[in-house]
Amino acid sequence: MAGAIFIPSFYIHHIFTFLNLCIQKKKALIVVYSLAVIFSIINFTPFFVKSVEQKLWFKYWPNAGLLYGPFLIIWFLTLSYGLYFIIKSIQNSTGEKKNQLRYLLVANILGWGGGSTNFPLWFNIPFPPIGNILVSIYVVVVAFAIVKYRLMDIKIAVTRAGIFLIVYTFVLGIPFIVLGCTGSGLIATTLAVVFATIGPLIYRFLQKKAESALLIQQHRYQKILLQTALGMVTEHNLNKLSRLIVYILRKTINLNFSAIFISDKKNQLYKLEAIQNQDNPDNHNINLSEEHPFIFYLKKNHEPFFFEEMPVYIKSSFDLPLKPRIIIPAFAGSDLLAFVLLGEKSNTQPYTEEDINVFKILSRQAALAIQNCIFFEESKDAQQKMFSAEKLASIGGMADGLAHQIKNRLNQFSMASGELKLEIEDFIAKHDKFINDTPELNKTFGYLKKIAISLVDNVKKTDGIIKGILDFARMEKKENFFASFSLNEIAGLSYNLLMVKHEISALPITIKIDDKDIVYGIKSQLTEVIYNMLDNAYEAIQEKKMILGKKEPETFVPSIELRLTHTQDLQVIKISDNGVGIKEEDKHKIFAPFFTTKSSYKSGSGIGVYVVKRIVEENHKGKIWFVSAYMKGTDFFIELPKNQ
Repeated sequence: MAGAIFIPSFYIHHIFTFLNLCIQKKKALIVVYSLAVIFSIINFTPFFVKSVEQKLWFKYWPNAGLLYGPFLIIWFLTLSYGLYFIIKSIQNSTGEKKNQLRYLLVANILGWGGGSTNFPLWFNIPFPPIGNILVSIYVVVVAFAIVKYRLMDIKIAVTRAGIFLIVYTFVLGIPFIVLGCTGSGLIATTLAVVFATIGPLIYRFLQKKAESALLIQQHRYQKILLQTALGMVTEHNLNKLSRLIVYILRKTINLNFSAIFISDKKNQLYKLEAIQNQDNPDNHNINLSEEHPFIFYLKKNHEPFFFEEMPVYIKSSFDLPLKPRIIIPAFAGSDLLAFVLLGEKSNTQPYTEEDINVFKILSRQAALAIQNCIFFEESKDAQQKMFSAEKLASIGGMADGLAHQIKNRLNQFSMASGELKLEIEDFIAKHDKFINDTPELNKTFGYLKKIAISLVDNVKKTDGIIKGILDFARMEKKENFFASFSLNEIAGLSYNLLMVKHEISALPITIKIDDKDIVYGIKSQLTEVIYNMLDNAYEAIQEKKMILGKKEPETFVPSIELRLTHTQDLQVIKISDNGVGIKEEDKHKIFAPFFTTKSSYKSGSGIGVYVVKRIVEENHKGKIWFVSAYMKGTDFFIELPKNQ
């Protein structure tokens, strides 16, 4: 019975050790062990076991003595005391620790509940110990927790137990052997004292050596990861850094996969930047919105955690081709810059607390390295924008001189066309009868008069466009230029200029106004916007014609549509065409300065769409975007705020 008497003491010691309460609860441990010693001594008296007799189908079953009842009360109090601390710790724990405690609680309730069915027969209550099978269930539940939730490293636990058994077999066995062989109690006692002193030292030495041998691979990759963490800050390319992180993690720890998601603040999502797996590396394209439940959960957990710790609804919403085992977030302050997903180790070994500590250091260094990469990329973009701005500024600087020269020529055209018109009208007035009597001459003079009027009108319109371009280049007092005007008016002006530019007599343009034909903005600048967009649409159609060649000349019907709609706060302009469209690899570069897709039909400067974007977003505080499919067409959308 002595072994059974010590079970509650060992149990409470086990709970306190697991919860790191041994020092805090040292007095309680002394009390329970003292009581166990006292009851172990009483165990040899009738006060504990009064007698033994046959009960039910058991030939020998003890009857409770006078002090067995108090022992049983202390037994249940000790059990309840341990369960209380488990429940309390569950309430204050999170993640893996919480899962471990839950399994431990269930295992203890089953094991102790089953074992307690042994007591009724002690008091002649005919209730058999049918719950003993639950003690085995206790072992199964704890074993499951060991495997699934790292309750302990089973290899380390077995090694420690084996070393303990071997060392103390010698420590306790040798004195007894000496006593049996020599019959000298003094020698045996002396050896027992000596071995009792050096036994713990030998145990700790052997334990350290054995664990070092078992964990040599783990310590090796942890050292490599720490060295890698310190070296990551030297990489300034974000894509290379991402690939480096996942490659080193997978190869060093020997994982079935590793992946990293990087924050894309512009698009408000987390993009799968790099992935390494054993089968098909870098073959996945996954993005997670900043509003995704998983991202919210990540932002609340700054430390590495296990995938299984997450609530079921979050795990089910996180659709991944490969199931992660551990997730490592990388924060800069409260800003989640990235997170790393790690799969299972190829040798199926669990992640240890040492691994978690290394991952914490790695995440901090990764966050710093990612910040550096973002800073360098932003600096590079800023320098590129400065260069582009200088280039555009030089073009803008030439605008005044060019405009002056063009205006001089326009003045000549204006004067010549005006004089031509007056001369024709004067000649018609003087020779009206002669001209009317000659139909061919009448037709010729009518045509010449029409050309003269058209020249005068187009000179005026061209002068207005030049003025608008100069206004944009100078960017002076732009807020004073806002006004309401007709979209049809600037569309008509753009239409005429495009016919002159492309030397054609008509354009396949349809204008649709859903409500009122009024837009609010800077007229000269929005004229430039509409002109550029219609020009691009026409050239996209011409390029598609060239690509189609003689294949589908009859089935292809060119179409450009300009539509204006109004919402409560916005005016939306849509320019659609069924031209060549934009290739997928070019879409992200469309608004970049000096980028052009006009390679086959006409060469362009690449400034037009960039200037349009600046006009819409910087000067009008609006928004421009597009939807396009190659060889199908493009829709550009321009949102402009209304005059409040």
